[in-house]
Amino acid sequence: MKKLVAFYFVLFILLSACGIHMQQTELVDEWGSTYDSKSSREFQDREVYSDQSVDVWGLEKTECKNFARIDSISYSGKSCLSIAWDKTGKCPWIGFGIGWNGYAPKDLSDVMATGSIDFCMRAIDGKQFIPTLIFLLEDYAGVQTATVLKAKQLQRYPIDTQWQKVSIPLSTFLQASAPLSDFSNIKSLNIECQGSGAFLFDELKIGGAEIKPGNSQKFGQVTATNYPISLFHDELTYAWGLGNYVGRNIALTSDEFYAGNKGLNLKWNEQEMGKGNRQMGLNWNHWQAIAILDSMNQLSLHFYIKGNYPAALGQIQVGFESYNGKNSLVNVVSNYASPSKLKENWMEVTIPFTDFNFDKNGFDTNRFKQFLIQLNGIGDVWIDEISIQKN
Repeated sequence: MKKLVAFYFVLFILLSACGIHMQQTELVDEWGSTYDSKSSREFQDREVYSDQSVDVWGLEKTECKNFARIDSISYSGKSCLSIAWDKTGKCPWIGFGIGWNGYAPKDLSDVMATGSIDFCMRAIDGKQFIPTLIFLLEDYAGVQTATVLKAKQLQRYPIDTQWQKVSIPLSTFLQASAPLSDFSNIKSLNIECQGSGAFLFDELKIGGAEIKPGNSQKFGQVTATNYPISLFHDELTYAWGLGNYVGRNIALTSDEFYAGNKGLNLKWNEQEMGKGNRQMGLNWNHWQAIAILDSMNQLSLHFYIKGNYPAALGQIQVGFESYNGKNSLVNVVSNYASPSKLKENWMEVTIPFTDFNFDKNGFDTNRFKQFLIQLNGIGDVWIDEISIQKN
């Protein structure tokens, strides 16, 4: 050991004599930022909508609205959003939403007090009075917190055909009635339109966000290497779709369970709940994108189910969605199930990962987003202990 120390001391003296100096090198994370650098401590997901953004839903024409991206005019770049509506008669909800950053979860918690929603706005034609626009921050549990556009947030009034900047403080969302959204897990910014109006929108951003005192945890990839990977055991912290709605009731209760203290009860009737309300989903790691690098031939989805067997099993599809927007679901058919060895009336379900055909569907197995359950027909079942296991 003494010889090794002496060697490094002599090496240091020789390098110094030759004019060569050793410098400390900062560690760099996967986004190219160092811990102490300004960029790694700033709020990351600022850009909500800019030129030709794709994470926008609700852009279609109906009898009450005409929402579209137009490429002939803009505040900057090549395009903007054109929204014209007249809520008359029996029109359903009118609005649109922006997922931004590929619908990755956005952590706004550190900028809610100081940040703002900034955008550019103008009338399509002539002069317009301030429209009734309700801005909603929706989290991944489906909770939406609202604030309303006010005249004092405009640069001038009324709104004419000249672009002007608008700024809505994020702090106004904190003044809303409970329940508040989980601002550390925001899915999208939704805009509800009441009354009537015709406007252009461009360059929606999160502005006024101050530098954080510590390192920012940006959306990234987490590699799971230890099996089994537990997707559900007693708690559903990162889940959406629970609750009692028309045609379905999905609840986490202690009335029945296979192991632990709680189980997931699903009751549904497809004819009553409609096609748009048939799923629930959950992420198992803070809505991080989860990379499963092991061979799909080695893995299986595993859970326990209790209910009207086998009819109820045939009414359920389970599977996964990735952050590239692809999903893969399979029917829980009888050949996947076998009677549990530990508890009567419970069935043990094992579905090989190869049956999901991830490669065929273009599924990005380096960016698992969530586990999905889709309900068909009529059923009443309990599900517990959902995991990914090695075969």
